[in-house]
Amino acid sequence: MTPYMFLGGFAMVCSVPVLIAAMVLISRHISQRRLSLSATERDEIVRRLDRIELGVDAAMVEIERVAEANRFVAK
Repeated sequence: MTPYMFLGGFAMVCSVPVLIAAMVLISRHISQRRLSLSATERDEIVRRLDRIELGVDAAMVEIERVAEANRFVAK
């Protein structure tokens, strides 16, 4: 076993706790930021999501209509 293999294994073993700690800190930051939204910001997000949902529904209906027309022409 060469010293370089030992050094690589040591680096991997030491980096795992550091990565786990970083992931925990990032997830805490994201959850705190999510909780700090005001009521008006939450309402705005809900309105935007509703508009996106309506747009997706409209696109889905049009895609289905085009697929039915394509099926009819293919017969």
